[in-house]
Amino acid sequence: MSTVVESPARISERKVLQGGLVVGAGLLVGQALGFVRQALIAYLLGTGSQADAIAVAFAPVDLWWAVLSTTLIFGLGPMLAARQPAPFQDLLRQVMRVALSSTAVFLVFAPWFVAVLAPGLPAETAALATRLLRITALAIPAVAWSSLLTTLLYSERRFAFPAFHQGVINLCTIVTAVALEAHNHSSTGFALGYAAGAWIQLAAAHWIARRSVLARPYPPAAIDWSKLLAGPAPVLCYATLIGLNPIVTRALASTHGPGATAAFDYCLKLVGVPLALLVIPLSSSLLTEIARFRLVEDRRAALGAIARAAVLTALGAAVVVFVMMPLSPWAVALLFERGRFSAASTTTVTSILSGFFPILIAWSVVDVISRSLFALGRPRAPIAAAALALVINLAFSTLAPRLSIHWIGAGAILGFVAAAGLMIFHLRRLS
Repeated sequence: MSTVVESPARISERKVLQGGLVVGAGLLVGQALGFVRQALIAYLLGTGSQADAIAVAFAPVDLWWAVLSTTLIFGLGPMLAARQPAPFQDLLRQVMRVALSSTAVFLVFAPWFVAVLAPGLPAETAALATRLLRITALAIPAVAWSSLLTTLLYSERRFAFPAFHQGVINLCTIVTAVALEAHNHSSTGFALGYAAGAWIQLAAAHWIARRSVLARPYPPAAIDWSKLLAGPAPVLCYATLIGLNPIVTRALASTHGPGATAAFDYCLKLVGVPLALLVIPLSSSLLTEIARFRLVEDRRAALGAIARAAVLTALGAAVVVFVMMPLSPWAVALLFERGRFSAASTTTVTSILSGFFPILIAWSVVDVISRSLFALGRPRAPIAAAALALVINLAFSTLAPRLSIHWIGAGAILGFVAAAGLMIFHLRRLS
C-alpha cells in the first residue's frame, strides 16, 4: 500500500491559503465594523462641518498607523519569520520612542497639520479638527506597541488575533460615539472611542503574545541597529509615499467647499474595504513563504508566486469595479442615506466615487507586488513606483485645482496606473 507524500511546494501553498482565509475572515469583521463606524458618522453628522473635521483629524493618525504596521510586518516580519535573533524589548523601546515623539509632535503642532491637510476648511471647522486630532493622537503609543506584537504573531503563523486587530478599535469608537450622542458630543465621542479602543486592543494583544515575547532569546552580543533597521527603512519610505496619496486628494477636496472633505472620506472607505480584502490576506499569508524562498535562493518560485498573486488580485479588483460603478448611486444611498446624510450628500459622494473608484485595480496591483518584493529583499522598484504615483498626483492637484469635484481623484488614478505599469515591467524584467 503506497503512501502519498505532499511536496513541499504543495504544503507551502496550502499554508498560504489557510493563513489567507484566517486573515481574510478577521479583516472582513474589522472592515465591517469600520463600515458601521463610517455609517454612524454619516447618520449622526452627514457631510456637515463636524464630519469634515473628523475626516481631517483621523487622517494623519490613520496614516501613521498604516505606515508603522506596514513597516513592521513587511520590514521586520521576514527576519522574525526566519528566526533571526531579535531583541524584542529593545525593538519595543525604539518603537515606543518614535511613537511618543510623534504623539508630542501632533499635540503641539496640530493646528499646522490641519492647515496643511485641509487648506479649504472654514476657521471654526479647522479649530474642531485640531481638538479632535489631539485626542486621536493619544492612540499612537498603543497602536505602535500592539503593531509590534502583531508582527511577532504573524511571523509565527498565528494569524487569528492579528486579523481582528482593527475590530476592537472600531467597536469601541462606535460605542463611545453613541454614548456621547445624547450630550451632542458625537465628533468628540468618535475621537475618544478611537483612543480608548487602541489601548484596549493593546491590552488584549499583550495578553495573547506574552508567551511569544518570553520565548524570544535575547542576543548575547550587541545589536547592530544600522543592519537591523535596514530592512524596515525602505518599507517605511514606501508606506509613507503610498499613504500620502489620499492625503493629497483629501486636501484638494477641502477646497471644493463644505462637505467635500467628508464626502471624499466616505469614498475612500468604499475603496479601502475591497482594497484591504483583496491585498492584505494574500500578501500577509504569502510573506513567510517568500521569506523561505529567499533563504534557499529560489527566485523563480518566488517570482511565480508574486505574479500569480498579482493576476488574481487584479482580476478580483476589476470584477469589483465593473460591478460597483453602475451601482454606486444605489450603494451609497443604501449604505449611508439616513439621519443627517441627505440625498444631496449621496449626490456629492457618488460624484466623487464615480471618478475615484477605478483606482482600486491599479492600487491593488501595486500593493501586492510591492509587498512581495519587499519580502524578497528588492525594495527599489516599490519605492520608485510609490514616488511616481505621488509626484503625478501632486502635479495634477497643483496644476488643475479648479476642475469639477468629479475629477478630484484623477491625479491619484493616473499616478497609480503609472506605478502599476512600472511594477509589472520590473517583475517581467526580473523573470
